[in-house]
Amino acid sequence: MKPGYLALVLVLVLMLVAVPVVILIVSSPHQSPPGEPVDPRYDQFMQMAEDGRHTEALELGDSLFEILLEERPGDPALMLFEEKLAAAGEIATVVGGGVRSSQAELLEGVAGIDDLGLPSPLLEDTAGSEMLPLPAREVYWKHLRLFAAEPQFDGWLRQQTAFYDRYCDLRMQDSITQISRPVILADPSSSENVCHAVVLPLLVLHGRDDTWDRMEPFLSLFSPAMLDTLSRFALLQAERPQAAMAIARFKSTSAGEEFSSVLWASDAAEACVTARRPDLAEALLCAAAADRNDRDIVTTLRSKAAEGYARCGDHGAAARICERLLAEMPDTSVYGRIVATYLGYLAREGGAERVLAESESIVQDPRCGAYLTQILYLRWWALRRLDRQDEAVEIAQQLTAQSNSNPCVAPVLLERAIDALAHQEYGRCRELLTRLTQSFPGTDSAKRAQEVLARLKDSEVE
Repeated sequence: MKPGYLALVLVLVLMLVAVPVVILIVSSPHQSPPGEPVDPRYDQFMQMAEDGRHTEALELGDSLFEILLEERPGDPALMLFEEKLAAAGEIATVVGGGVRSSQAELLEGVAGIDDLGLPSPLLEDTAGSEMLPLPAREVYWKHLRLFAAEPQFDGWLRQQTAFYDRYCDLRMQDSITQISRPVILADPSSSENVCHAVVLPLLVLHGRDDTWDRMEPFLSLFSPAMLDTLSRFALLQAERPQAAMAIARFKSTSAGEEFSSVLWASDAAEACVTARRPDLAEALLCAAAADRNDRDIVTTLRSKAAEGYARCGDHGAAARICERLLAEMPDTSVYGRIVATYLGYLAREGGAERVLAESESIVQDPRCGAYLTQILYLRWWALRRLDRQDEAVEIAQQLTAQSNSNPCVAPVLLERAIDALAHQEYGRCRELLTRLTQSFPGTDSAKRAQEVLARLKDSEVE
């Protein structure tokens, strides 16, 4: 070999030695980290699940789960899932009982044994031999703590925990399908059966209500009317506002309709208040408000939550919501209305001293100008409640001095008229009562005024 070629070869060798060799290792997303033993069957299971080959995945998963039971006897995570499977089986039994009851009703009028001319069998006394299926609500709450529990993986390999999560998910999805299928085939219009069918999905997705898109195949089995039933059950019986909204959203989107979380929350909140659950209404409305950037819309939604408590008689809770609103959103365009409502809730609670204290500076606040009459009326009420009559008279004179169409003035006119009557100022009394009946007809104060006017006329007092 020539010296020149030898030198060139040496240079190339030195260059190869100096350049680091980089090997790119593409690992599977489920591959165990270095040092952990690898069982190819786990990766095979995960691939089947990702490919949508769920039947094959479950068959392999069942065998892998049995191996884990043998290797880890008494393991808390394995025992927890076995308890969940048992609960799913219990729910399936309850649903089956309801379906059999529906089948009996569906078969009424079908030709039976009597029509065949055969002797009728002896009737057995079955009274008390079978228990009625538990209402869906009781089934849900009975198992909620179990499904809310999180598994503890002490000493588990990463590959095993990944398998556990995916296998449990597939197995529960299969149980949901097995439970819902007879309901749909037998009597999909039975509200109780349909509510039983949604119990397991609600339990499985506890704490994960933002993943209800995974249940779309299940939800697609039901009619729009039954989806309304499911949503209402999730809201009022399972107390899961986000789940109820997810079901309502699916109903709208599957019909090609636009879904408004604000409009739905307002309607659903009304149902909650009617059911005397203002706390659920508040959760709904606050969740809807959290997604909005419009401060006035947020204020309106949270004010509606306060209204729900007030309608259910809890004016203290209503006042607290308004108090927080006033502190957090002093620049809202409806500030004055919230202030007047807040003082009204305090008055309903009998808090005369708080009404006076809170309203003292408010009467000078320009943001409250449009609601000054209501605020003055509440101050007048509080002063009379605290027997500070002279101050109350000053506000009453302020309220009655000018024409005012606000109904708050009606009881003030009545009080002033009765006071004039007590001082034998009959002309003044008649004037105030007449003004009251003409300006505020139909009010309770006007009815009282008519009665007093009639007595004045009967007695012909001048």
